[in-house]
Amino acid sequence: MKENANKYVQVIVDIPSLHMRTFSYLIPDEIKEKIQIGLPVLVPFGSQGVVNAYIVGFSDYLPEGIKAKSVYEILDNVPVFDLEYLQFLEWVSNYYCCDLPTVISTAIPVNFFSKAKRVAILQDIQFEQSKLNKSQQTLYEILVNNPEITVSSLQKKAKLPSSKFYETLRKLVALDIIKIDNVIDIKNQKPKIENWIELLEKNSSNKRHFEILAILDSLNGKSKLSDFLKISKTTYPTVKKLQEAGNIKIIEQEIYRNPLEIFEIDETEDFLELSFEQNEALERISKAIEKCDSDPLLLYGVTGSGKTEVYFHAARKALDAGKNVIFLAPEIPLASQLAYRISKRFGTDKVGIWHSNLSEGERFDIWQRIRNNEIRIIIGARSAIFAPIKNIGLIVIDEEHESSYKQTSPTPRYNAKDLAKERAKRSGAAFVLGSATPDIATYYQTLNSNRVMLLPERFGAKDLAKVAIIDMKQEYGRGNKGVFSRALRQAIERNIKEKKQSILLINRRGFSTYTFCDSCGYTAECKKCSIPLILHKTNNKLRCHYCSFEQNIFTVCPKCSSNAVRYYGMGTQKVEEEFKKEFPEAKVARLDSDTMAKKNAHIDVIKEFSNGKIDVLIGTQMIAKGLDIPNVTLVGVLMSDSLFNMPDFRSSERGFQLLTQVAGRAGRGDFKGTVYFQTYTPDFFALQTAKEQDYLSFYYSEIQSRYEYSYPPYSQIIRLILSSKNEIRASKFSDELAYKLSLFTDSRGIQEKLEVLGPAPCVISKIKNEYRFQIIIKNRLGENGHFLATSFIRQFNVPEDIKFLIDVDPSDML
Repeated sequence: MKENANKYVQVIVDIPSLHMRTFSYLIPDEIKEKIQIGLPVLVPFGSQGVVNAYIVGFSDYLPEGIKAKSVYEILDNVPVFDLEYLQFLEWVSNYYCCDLPTVISTAIPVNFFSKAKRVAILQDIQFEQSKLNKSQQTLYEILVNNPEITVSSLQKKAKLPSSKFYETLRKLVALDIIKIDNVIDIKNQKPKIENWIELLEKNSSNKRHFEILAILDSLNGKSKLSDFLKISKTTYPTVKKLQEAGNIKIIEQEIYRNPLEIFEIDETEDFLELSFEQNEALERISKAIEKCDSDPLLLYGVTGSGKTEVYFHAARKALDAGKNVIFLAPEIPLASQLAYRISKRFGTDKVGIWHSNLSEGERFDIWQRIRNNEIRIIIGARSAIFAPIKNIGLIVIDEEHESSYKQTSPTPRYNAKDLAKERAKRSGAAFVLGSATPDIATYYQTLNSNRVMLLPERFGAKDLAKVAIIDMKQEYGRGNKGVFSRALRQAIERNIKEKKQSILLINRRGFSTYTFCDSCGYTAECKKCSIPLILHKTNNKLRCHYCSFEQNIFTVCPKCSSNAVRYYGMGTQKVEEEFKKEFPEAKVARLDSDTMAKKNAHIDVIKEFSNGKIDVLIGTQMIAKGLDIPNVTLVGVLMSDSLFNMPDFRSSERGFQLLTQVAGRAGRGDFKGTVYFQTYTPDFFALQTAKEQDYLSFYYSEIQSRYEYSYPPYSQIIRLILSSKNEIRASKFSDELAYKLSLFTDSRGIQEKLEVLGPAPCVISKIKNEYRFQIIIKNRLGENGHFLATSFIRQFNVPEDIKFLIDVDPSDML
C-alpha cells in the first residue's frame, strides 16, 4: 500500500453526544503505510482515557496553538467503511438529527475489533536487545517470559504511560519483533473452523489402515474429520498415525454459517413467463438500471398480480449487467419468505439474508462475505439497507406501505425507505417500490412524476376474493356472543371438510386486552406506564407491552375487594383457545411476536402451513402479507374496527391497507377465495373501500383530507418527545422549548410554513415511570425547513434529568 503523505488523521470518537465533530491526531511513521479512511483505531481522549475511533479524513495542518497527540494503534487492518459509505452515514446522521457514532454502531453491528482481546505475540526470540532503547527492552523482556500476552496486561506489567507504551509497541511491530492479533472471545463471533482429512497415499501395508484409506478414497479423497471417524469406525489416534505415515493430511477449513441452509434448496427453478403488463414494468426498470436512473418507480398492482416475479426478472437484469441487488421486506417472516423464493431462482451461494434474528456467527460470516464481495443479492428487514454491499444496480422495497420500515427505537429513528432512496441516488441504482396498497405519500409523488407502473389484474387472470362485511351488532342481537360470526364459522367448517386452508387475523397479541372490575370500574394498568395490562394465558400473567412489567392475574378487585373482575377484549391467544374449542379436529397454529421468540420458529410455521400440514393460521398483521399459498381460500378478520381506532392521522390508511392485504391472501390458486370482515361499524368508508379493494377511491378521499389539514405529503412532520420522572420538570421544559421554537420561527416570518404545535401530553402519557410530552413541527418548507428546524434543535441544551427524543417523519403519534 502506498504511504499516506498527510501528517494528521481526522477521526470521530466512539462517544455519543459529540455529533459530527472530528478530532485530529498525528500519524506515527510506523503505520503511515496502513492508514486509510474507515479504519478503526485506538486514540487517547482526555479524561475518557483510551477510546475507539474511526478515521474519516486527513489533513496537513492544525489550527494554531493546538498540539496533536498520536494515534495509538490500528484495531483492524480492513476498513469498516469507505468514503462513499461514510458520506451516506453522515447524511443519515444529519437527516435524523443524531450522532454519527450512533449511526455507525447501528450500521455496522459486527464490531468484532472492539470486542476482541488484543494479544501481543513474540516473533523474534533471538533479537539483539542492545539495538533496543530502554522502553523497548522493557516490553521485550516481559514478552520473553510471556510470549503471548494481552496488550492490556503487557501495559500493566510495563508500567509505562499510554503514549510511551503504544509508541514502543508500534516500533516493535515495525521491526517484526512482535505481532498484534485480535483474538475474538465472544462466542461464535469468529470464523467457524472444522478439521477435514485429505487422502495423499491410499496404499498401506497395515491391513486396517488400508481399509480406512479405501473408505476415504470412496469419499472422493476428502471428508470432514468428525464424519469420517463415524463412517470408518475408527479413532482420532489412528488418523494421526496415518498422518504421520504420510497417507493423509489434516487440514483446517473455514465453514460458512449460511442461514439459508434451513431451506434445503437442492436445485433452482426456472423464471416464469411474464404478462404484457409485467413486461412493460420490467422494461422501465431495466432502462433505469441501464441509465443509472435512481428516481423512485412505483410498481402498483393488485394482490396476486405478480409483482415479485417482476422483481426477480429485474434482479437478473442487474446481475447480468455486473451489478448487485438489495431486497427489503418489512418484517423478518416476510424477509425469510422472500429469501427462500429468491434462493430458489438464484441459488444460495451468492444470496445473503440480514436481520436481527441471525446468530452472532451467522452475522459475522455474512458480513465478511459482503465485505469480500462474495454476495450479490442481500435480502432483509430494514437494517439490511446498511449492508456494505457495493456496486448496487437495483434496490427493491417490497410492501413499501408498511410502517415496519421505520425504526421507532432506539436512535437513529430512521425509515429504511428514505435511506434506500438516498443510497440509490448516491450509487445510481434503480429504485423500485412495490405494493397493492401504496403509501399515500408514495403514490402522490410517483403519480405526479409519471413513475407509476400498473399491474391491474391477478397473475393468470384469476379473480380477486369475494369480500363480505359481517355486522357483529346483528350477530350479538341474535344471541351469538362468540368470537366467530355464523357465516365465518360455517365457512371454516366447510374449508376444513374440503381440505382447504384458512387465515384468521386479529391484530392484537395476548389473551384479553384489559382487566375491568364491573363493580367499581377499576382497570388494571401498568405501574410504570399509562396503559392497560394485557392478559397472557400461556403463563397466566398480566403484561405491559411497553416495559415488560408483569404481575399475577387476580379475581378479587384490589380496589373494592369484590369478585366482579372480568377480562375483556381478545387477542391471538384467546382466538386460538376459542378456535380449538369449536374446531377440535382442525390443525391450528398461531403466528405473532410471542411465538417468534425461538429462532426460526416463524420459518417452521410458514413451511408447515405452505405444505398443507396446518389447516388454520391465526396471527397478527405479520400473516397479512407475503403469503402466497394456493390452497388458502378463506380469510377472516376479527375486530376489524380495532384497525381504525388509533389516534393518528394515518389510522384509516393503515386499516385499509391491512384489510386489503389480508384479503389478498385468499383465492390465489385454482379455487375462488372468500373473505369476511367482522365489524361493529359496517358503513365506515375505509372498510367499504377495502371490501371492494378499491385503492384509488380511498386514495382520492384520503389525499383531500391530508391537504385540508396539511399532513404528509403536503408537509413533513418532526416530533419532539420530552420525558422525565418528574412530571412538572418535563412539562416546564416542554413549554420552554416550544416557546423558543415559536420565537425562532416568528423572527424569520416562517411561522405558517414551519408550524409549531404543542406542547401536549403524549397519547401514552407515561412509559417506564417517565412522563411524556410532545411538540409537533409541521414543515412546509422542504429541505430548507428541515435544516432550519434540526439545526435549531441540535443547539438546544437539554438538562440531565430530561430525555429528549427527535423523531423525523414519525410512524405514529403515540
